[in-house]
Amino acid sequence: MELELNRIKYVILNILNKHGAKEPMRSMSCEEIQEIENYSAVTTIYKHVRTLEKNGYVTKGARIERSNGYIITKKGLNALLESAKYMED
Repeated sequence: MELELNRIKYVILNILNKHGAKEPMRSMSCEEIQEIENYSAVTTIYKHVRTLEKNGYVTKGARIERSNGYIITKKGLNALLESAKYMED
């Protein structure tokens, strides 16, 4: 069963993509994502990132201080491409 992406999951994938988080040394923490998107709770971002990781859309990259860093995978990039195609129609 394929994960149905909601708005916040697309936002997270888009942030990772736009900030070049495609390789371990460019990974982003949940705190960095939260600051960009201005969510009040980093736990909201963390919950969605963990779901994306479990389903192969993101993976762990380099650690950032004591936090995990995350990078977008090919599956995550493909999901963004598909959503862009859908928006063009």
